[in-house]
Amino acid sequence: VEWAMLPVAVEDIDRIEVTRGPDSASYGPNSLMAIINILTKRPKDVERFMASVEVGSHYANENTVRLATRLSNDTHVAATANTARNSGYDNATLRGGAHDSTDVRRLNVRAQTDLSADESLELQAAFAHARREYNYTYDPFVLDYPDQTHEEVQFNAKWTKALSATHELQIRAYHDGVNTNYDWRSCWPRVALHPSVTPILNKYPQFALALITGGNLNAISAINVPTQAEINQVMAAIASLGGIGPALALNACGTVNLNGQDTRSQIELQDTYVLSDTLRFVSGLGLRYQDANSVGYFGGKVNNQVRWVFGHVEYRPSTALTFNLGGYGESNSLGPGTFSPRAAVNYHLSDNQSVRAVYSKGTRTPDLLEARGKMAPYMEDVTPPVMGVSNIAPLVIFRGNPALRPERIASFELGHLIALRQWGMTVDTRVFSERLTNLISDANTNFDLSASNNGSVKLDGFETQANWDLGAEWSGWLGYSYLLNHEATNIVEQTQWSRQSGSGGISRAFGNRWRASFSHYFSSGNGINEKLYERSDLTLSHDLMFGPLPATAMLVVGYLHTPVVNTYLSSVGYFSHSYNSRLNFNGKVRVAF
Repeated sequence: VEWAMLPVAVEDIDRIEVTRGPDSASYGPNSLMAIINILTKRPKDVERFMASVEVGSHYANENTVRLATRLSNDTHVAATANTARNSGYDNATLRGGAHDSTDVRRLNVRAQTDLSADESLELQAAFAHARREYNYTYDPFVLDYPDQTHEEVQFNAKWTKALSATHELQIRAYHDGVNTNYDWRSCWPRVALHPSVTPILNKYPQFALALITGGNLNAISAINVPTQAEINQVMAAIASLGGIGPALALNACGTVNLNGQDTRSQIELQDTYVLSDTLRFVSGLGLRYQDANSVGYFGGKVNNQVRWVFGHVEYRPSTALTFNLGGYGESNSLGPGTFSPRAAVNYHLSDNQSVRAVYSKGTRTPDLLEARGKMAPYMEDVTPPVMGVSNIAPLVIFRGNPALRPERIASFELGHLIALRQWGMTVDTRVFSERLTNLISDANTNFDLSASNNGSVKLDGFETQANWDLGAEWSGWLGYSYLLNHEATNIVEQTQWSRQSGSGGISRAFGNRWRASFSHYFSSGNGINEKLYERSDLTLSHDLMFGPLPATAMLVVGYLHTPVVNTYLSSVGYFSHSYNSRLNFNGKVRVAF
């Protein structure tokens, strides 16, 4: 998921729910490690007009305008236009430095119609255009930045029909299309683009590395991987190009093309039936079709289909006890069928606290690139042509594996929820144990990467979160998580994780419509070469009037305790990004009526 490029503005988000652990029985395909559920505001619940302007450090700015109206007593429509930009980090150790700005434009139109007292229809159309700067590519001979342009069009529809007071039918459908332009200029050794040599280089990546980066014929001859006949074939190609010097000269220049188009269409039927006060059911089925078209990633066009069925039953034999049992079965053209069960029990110890136990399994099917990819950056308009050929794919960087199996997770958790009403506090705590197997990782052999199911890891830990409201003036929250990452079979499974992480904050409302809040976030950064991350924010907001229009002004002062972040990348070990200043500022004005 390219989070910065999602076709939804922050102003349209009502809330975001984050749930740890697998839950395919509720959310469908690939609900493996966690669920991030973004719920947007309904057209009839927003203001008729809203405009916001936000500016901050690192040349960040965001502008949003939303218009909403009621076309009739039964139809509400809202349209949101948004632009957002930031310049990214100040410094980077990658080739090209901190070339990582993002520029996004969005348009989102949503309509909600009550067709009758028991029937409704929701429609949504969204468009996003984004330009992202990149400073790194696997191409060792890149001349300029491999920037990317991303366009996405999305259509959603949801029809809901209440067949009775206890029976509801719902159909959801969506279509999503993404067009990505991802290309750069590059100059390669002529021998690497020779029609008789490229198959040998793809067959023997170690040989390819020695040839195009070293050029030492003795060293090349000493590599006992290609046959002597193949080495002779390479030597003949070198001779035809005028010898080792001309053959290894970086003068075969062209445009490397990793452009592509991706579409995804899905429809799902869900049936909800309440049999009694103690028993209710949810069941359904769905179908998804996806295709991708890219010469550089796939050598052409590929597709896959996913079909699934799901069912869930909730049984409450008493007001204190609830049982949940669900399952999700999937058939995917990229791999074998899977089944993911979920079982839970919830017991109310009293009217203000409960305990729960949950066991669930989940799967993630290999995606198109992992299963059918053949990533070979395609060089177009090579000048001068090599042996008369001007469009060439010199090396296969990544090979998909059609024999990949789905990734799997088995999870068990115990939880406790208590409401301390005298303090206005709610505390939710859980301990969990998760075993992940068949994890897909890249087997890196210099230029040759291939996907395999050789990864597994065990994650154990606990997390707790508390929220409290002390009257109309004070509120706060606190969260903490402790995680053990052990029994990992692959270095990839030990990157980007933290043994300890958490956040906390407090907010205070003052007179004259002022509010101040302070928050702090941290993660211990225990992954390969990772660093501790800490950030503190002080926020001041004030409700005011712009003439007859109600408005809100906000200022956020952020402090980065550690302005450097390290990220692991298998081909370079790790790289760093950093800011010049620990302080950053962000101001926002919002007007609505």
